Amino acid sequence: MATMSVIRRAALACRVPRRLLSHSASTSSPHVRTPSSLLGYFSHPFPPQDPKNHYKHPPAAAPAFHPLTASSPRLSLDFLPEISDFCLNDSHLGLLLLREKADDLDSHNRSFLVCDPVSRRQALVPPPPFDRFSGGEVVGVALLSRAADAAAGLQFEVVYVVVDGDHPRAWVGSFRDGWCRWNALPRSREVTIDFDLMRFERSCVHAAGGMYWHILGSHFVLALDTATMEFSCLPPPAMMWGVDENRKYRIGEMPGDGQLCVASLEEDAMMLCVRGKGKGSDNGWVLERYTPMREVFDTVPGLPKHPLARRAKLWLSDIDAGRTGRLFVHTIGYGSFAYHMDTGKLDCLATEDGLAYGRPIFAYFSAPDDSASSS
Repeated sequence: MATMSVIRRAALACRVPRRLLSHSASTSSPHVRTPSSLLGYFSHPFPPQDPKNHYKHPPAAAPAFHPLTASSPRLSLDFLPEISDFCLNDSHLGLLLLREKADDLDSHNRSFLVCDPVSRRQALVPPPPFDRFSGGEVVGVALLSRAADAAAGLQFEVVYVVVDGDHPRAWVGSFRDGWCRWNALPRSREVTIDFDLMRFERSCVHAAGGMYWHILGSHFVLALDTATMEFSCLPPPAMMWGVDENRKYRIGEMPGDGQLCVASLEEDAMMLCVRGKGKGSDNGWVLERYTPMREVFDTVPGLPKHPLARRAKLWLSDIDAGRTGRLFVHTIGYGSFAYHMDTGKLDCLATEDGLAYGRPIFAYFSAPDDSASSS
């Protein structure tokens, strides 16, 4: 009988030709491959929330682009049909993934859009062929890879993360020539999911060659190695977790070298750790920065001064995937902000018409190859 490793290698072999095509296209191209550059951010802006009512959430607007600088291109998603019926789910390699909004409790039958906002190309992708009774519960959908050959059209891979019988499983969809071929990889034997799946955050974080899904109130994140397609559990530093199960930490990349890092914003202080071993290592993490934040947040008009009240009103949303050295902070009723770890500056994130940047905030980079964004 074939072992699980053999089965997994056979399933991955279905993806190898497409991967080789993606990588070889750039090396065989007659022009030089150019690195990607940060153009700005996408989010669902929303009007100010009433700070006295935690449960009344104002409706978010359609996805909008926030340019990085005045000279950045003004991108738009107005070429997508019925854009108000979709919500942002991922941004990777110059592509956006938008999932159809659910109108019932069944999240399996929702299609999703993948588009390139620069070239304005798009593809409507159907979900994989399974349902909750035969294939498990969907907990995340994300972009996995993209072909570099622009002449071949829009080609990419997406991954569905499903919990099937208390174990995660990846479905990989390869889109080419207007068709999507799905491959189901074996269930993970290393990871067991024994909690309410509603605690999964639906958007993943791409960092240091891996993909990570945060879980509300959990002492680990679900990690997927994109080279081996193996799942694992990645715990944060114990110093961040403490005894309070409501602590929130975020996985991301260091701005300089792209090293995997984790940050938290608790008790009026910011902590940032990087992967490392040896003296002072904590669950495989080493403390990089510790910064008091009380005076920084005192500059936010109207924000409560009492530590407990303040903690209930703000939280760390994400480490900026644009690798600018910033942390995104959201509040209830006081706006959205970006804290720059090097300068200590806190900037308000709002559109020209006064709407706050939504959450999450997706960094958008140009395609790694300039030909990938050509018409």
